[in-house]
Amino acid sequence: MACAFGASDLLFSQISGLFMHASFARRARKDMADSFRQFDLALFLAWEDIRQRYVRTMLGPLWIVLSTGIWFGLMGFVMANLFQQKLEDYFPFLISGLLIWVLISTSISESAQVLVSAAPLISTFSIPIFTHFLRFVMRNYIIFFHNLIILVLVFLFYPPHVTVATWLVLPGLALDMIILLGLSVFLSLANLRYRDTHLAVASAMQVLPFLTPIFWDRSMLKTRLWVADFNPFYHMIEIVRGPLLGKAPLMMSWYVAIGMAVCLCGAGCVLFMRYRHRIIFWL
Repeated sequence: MACAFGASDLLFSQISGLFMHASFARRARKDMADSFRQFDLALFLAWEDIRQRYVRTMLGPLWIVLSTGIWFGLMGFVMANLFQQKLEDYFPFLISGLLIWVLISTSISESAQVLVSAAPLISTFSIPIFTHFLRFVMRNYIIFFHNLIILVLVFLFYPPHVTVATWLVLPGLALDMIILLGLSVFLSLANLRYRDTHLAVASAMQVLPFLTPIFWDRSMLKTRLWVADFNPFYHMIEIVRGPLLGKAPLMMSWYVAIGMAVCLCGAGCVLFMRYRHRIIFWL
């Protein structure tokens, strides 16, 4: 008799657990849907983040362009001489690569702190939680488009070769956005549970620029092209940098980027549906 009651209790707990998980997943899907419907809210919060950084300054967000432009200019001059490259060839290559790398590295470095930084808003207002991930990605893309002024100035001095492949910059940027969105969900949830995550990510991002073809071209590796080919960040950069320079990226870069977008976006959605209800307790 006792065994029968124990078995029924176990069955009841399993069934109730399934219903609870289904309810949590349904709420998470509604949260994501509401976030995309209220996309203008994420865009407003993203711009407000940038505005708050430069409130009461004379140049405002143009400080982003000025500081980045000085750094890029000095790096371009030094690296061109070190690698014995012509400025008209090397400058557009380096600046376009650095612009995309700054977008990627900044997004990855900050992504682990998305939920931690948004804790006051999450605790106070009934804003969909996924909105903060959209806000984060849009903030970094707004800064990226600010910094494009630097590339426009470089192209005025060293005009690029505009070809049919140039329009591929749009799907390249869209793919990178999806990758960074999925990665931000994964890293932010991991950091919320294990607060060492953002420190590990920051340490890794200090090394990766030297392993990624940013300052140097993939062809310089000669017999060791696999160093670049196995680097996912190279492909994320190349699907944007190639079209900016009028070159069609290798199909391998598209395959890798699409695969990363599907896997990371899928993993991010699954994790968000699984752990959304715990976020408020982990903050």
